[in-house]
Amino acid sequence: MPAVLATTDVWAGRRRRVAQLRTRHGYARQLLDFYGALLDVQETSFRRAAEDSPPRSQIASFAADVVAPSVIDVSVAAGPERMRSELIDHLGEHAARDMIEAWMRGDEQPPVERFLARAALGPVLEALPEARAACGGPRDDLHCPDCGGPPQLSYLGPAPEDLATGRRQLLCARCGGSWGFTRMRCAGCGEETSAKLPIFSEMGTTSGERGSVVRGLARPAPSADAVFPHARIDACETCHRYLLSFDLDVDRDSVPVVDEIGALPLDLYARDRGFTKITTNLMGF
Repeated sequence: MPAVLATTDVWAGRRRRVAQLRTRHGYARQLLDFYGALLDVQETSFRRAAEDSPPRSQIASFAADVVAPSVIDVSVAAGPERMRSELIDHLGEHAARDMIEAWMRGDEQPPVERFLARAALGPVLEALPEARAACGGPRDDLHCPDCGGPPQLSYLGPAPEDLATGRRQLLCARCGGSWGFTRMRCAGCGEETSAKLPIFSEMGTTSGERGSVVRGLARPAPSADAVFPHARIDACETCHRYLLSFDLDVDRDSVPVVDEIGALPLDLYARDRGFTKITTNLMGF
């Protein structure tokens, strides 16, 4: 099945989840609305990349010339005020292609440059899996096997045939691909000692897991049991990093890349305890 047809439901699912969460999480409405506006640009860019199929050597140029101008337009029109001003300032000093190439190499970047690079390159790499090899980075179990990018979040899906990794998947921050990963292991440094891997969740931990209950979150209704029943913080006391994990069996409507934007209180909870996210999401959180 052609890539464009195979992923139609992906873009529709992301839009549907944005609409659900923006009414549920008022604190994240501006970010979700901005992400929703970006989805239109990214889907159009995805389709254009699938149709034009630029060669691997031209991926950065394609993203810079075809995608970045629309990302900039929607960011200036709908993005947070600070992002708008910083984006305009950085574009006066650096070309979009330079920012995209730096992200492809895995260089350290100012948040606004990383945002533009990710927003422009992401849909291109989603549309063209064969182009992911143009990106730099290690191809080990802590990085995406396709593009070498870092993990952004993890999710628990239906049990795969590979029982060695179980249900846990890591989602790549660069290309959107996923790969299997051991459940009780740090996705940042590879630590496997359970005593050093605390878990924070509103629902508490299960047998054999160490952690605590996230408290103090505003309930959407007095009768609600949890704000994020399907989400948890997977942290590591060895590297002091964390990522968010989403259980798709608990909330079948969940779209992890969207839910992560709405789960800002969990990010703040983890950071208040001295942990740094392995990789921020597209919105910088």
